[in-house]
Amino acid sequence: MRKYIDLKNKITSSNYLLGKVFILLLSALIFVLIYKNSFHSFNFYSALAVLFLISAVGYKAFNYINAGFQSGSLIDRLEFPLLLTLLFEVVIEIFGYDLFPLSYAMVPVLIFFFGLAGGGLAFFVIAFLRLTQPEGEGLAVQMSLLIFSTAVFGYLLQRGKVRFNNYGIHRSKGREVILPGLMSGHSDQEKNEEPLSVKELKEDIGGSLKILDQLVPNHSIVLYMKMDDGLYAIADFLSESEDNVDRGQRLNFRTGYLGWVLKTKTQVSITSIKNVRKNLIYYTKYLPVKSLLATPLYIQKEEDSNEAAQDIFGMLVIDSLERDAFGEKEKLIVSLISDRIIELIERFQLSEKVNLSSQELSSFYDFTQKLNATSDVDIILDHINDTLLKLFDADLVAVSVTDGEEGYSCLRRVSGGIQEHLEGKEIPHLNTLIGLVCESGKHFHFEDLSTREKYKQVFGKEIDFALGMNNIKSILIYPFYETYPDVENQEQNVLGCVVIGRKTKYPFNDGEIGLAKIICHESAKSMTASLNFQKVKELAIKDGLTGIYNHRHFQEMLSHSIAHAERYSDHASLLLIDMDDLKMINDTYGHRMGDAALSAIGNLLTESLRKVDIPARYGGDEFAVVLPRTNKAGSIAVAQKIRDRIERISLKSDGEEIELSVSIGIATYPESGTDKETLVEKADRALYESKNQGKNKLTHYEDISLEELGS
Repeated sequence: MRKYIDLKNKITSSNYLLGKVFILLLSALIFVLIYKNSFHSFNFYSALAVLFLISAVGYKAFNYINAGFQSGSLIDRLEFPLLLTLLFEVVIEIFGYDLFPLSYAMVPVLIFFFGLAGGGLAFFVIAFLRLTQPEGEGLAVQMSLLIFSTAVFGYLLQRGKVRFNNYGIHRSKGREVILPGLMSGHSDQEKNEEPLSVKELKEDIGGSLKILDQLVPNHSIVLYMKMDDGLYAIADFLSESEDNVDRGQRLNFRTGYLGWVLKTKTQVSITSIKNVRKNLIYYTKYLPVKSLLATPLYIQKEEDSNEAAQDIFGMLVIDSLERDAFGEKEKLIVSLISDRIIELIERFQLSEKVNLSSQELSSFYDFTQKLNATSDVDIILDHINDTLLKLFDADLVAVSVTDGEEGYSCLRRVSGGIQEHLEGKEIPHLNTLIGLVCESGKHFHFEDLSTREKYKQVFGKEIDFALGMNNIKSILIYPFYETYPDVENQEQNVLGCVVIGRKTKYPFNDGEIGLAKIICHESAKSMTASLNFQKVKELAIKDGLTGIYNHRHFQEMLSHSIAHAERYSDHASLLLIDMDDLKMINDTYGHRMGDAALSAIGNLLTESLRKVDIPARYGGDEFAVVLPRTNKAGSIAVAQKIRDRIERISLKSDGEEIELSVSIGIATYPESGTDKETLVEKADRALYESKNQGKNKLTHYEDISLEELGS
């Protein structure tokens, strides 16, 4: 095994020991000089001692300003109050003990900053020096007051500090909500003093750390949170050396591995720990830790994607006594748990910032729970629409779903009762605010929509007129993206937008925009999972040859379309399409060309229809198309377009062109029938008439004469 000398660590350790020896000798010297009343009259030696003492106090003060009053080991934390007490005693001796009453306040203040250990040390130094001096007038009274002030005011200040620090999470007006306290419950704070939301957040974060503890072998897991003074405190931890974790520290990480994490804003993995005292600062004693993995916690600002827009508010640290303990799998798990903690904190910050009522907060949490319980996109859209109506002061709420490739969106949900008949309408991206948001990926909000000269249309002229958008003043449009939680820097597609409008000039504030962001983010995660599930599900409802829906799914969707038309007093039409001369093509050119012809017709139907229309393979050479919200005239126009395009299909076999044509029968709800069976029967009867008239014909059932019906 290769042996080497770590000269840097050796020098650092030597300097550390020399510093301790210097402080000890200096303190002993000053103590003796005070005891002998050497500062009544200055000489060279006493002046030199005071100069060293002031330098030491200044050096310690500088270190504590950078690292926090509770950083380092117990010895480190006792040095500063000892030096301050000795300096105070020197000043008192110089002024002839006239300043001694200041001791009544000094000791409680030291207890506040340095805890009972630091304040107690100061008390015993002051008491010893007073009691060993020649008795003077009022000594008993002075000592009684010193004991009283130390006990009473010291306790009150310390208690107030615990309450302040351990409140865990508080709201900061005009700033981001910061989490400064110890959320693990290690403090003495009474549980019933915490708001319910704080308790739930602590439990959720603690549960996330327990999951990490189960998934990744470790010695300790430490969660740091940034406090409002810029220092970092241990918010929660799990450790096999629990008694050695410095729970009360307040630090400013400028150097070491943890400082590097905050500086680079990236995950840092260390496989060989050097300078343990400096880098594993959360321990009060040396532990043989070999591996370290630290991940920053930050919220990415939407306005910009660069590093400056990353607001770091914490750090998750995990270590192990084993060398090379954290591989790629462990890094990914830690990243996922970190993302989960960030989501929990974002959600809490949001509820605090917008000051949600208990009922609204309940609606918000109910929304997230319902999202996790479904894989149905329609149910997810219902949740989005309902939650936005409950949480926002709005006159209009709408949800659109985007098809980026085609350059338009589809209006899927809209509030306002009778306006629901607009659901399913196409929204062009050109010259609309929906298109602007979808293409830019940035949210849009405006105080008075009527004053805009460009991009005044939200959904397009037709839908805007139907929704009365000319009455809408303030508006917020927020996109939601396809999410990939297990892939970093994955390009995200816009899935859709939520639109929130007000009839009065009441602009959306940062809290409301943040609330929309969280709702869209949570919805996008569920929709992404749902869409992936839907892709698998569609394999079971698609016809393998033509790529369109199979007969079973056609039956389900026809029933759904009729029910929707009945509910909103609307129309729905059915096309039954029969391919002409398929048997002849099979006999002449072979079944392979017959299959190619069927596949070509299936592709044409997919390309020719709206997204809301449902093409299906009805049987061997028959197709069916369900046309929601389509009357007789509209269905005939669609049938003519399909027939004309099929005529133009270019299909060749050995250089010989094969002509394709279809016969089409049409029926419309409610004129032709009011239930599924009747509608299919009437469309089939119309198809029969088309076949009787020859190839390449279309017939609507309502156009069949009574004589023809009787034949």
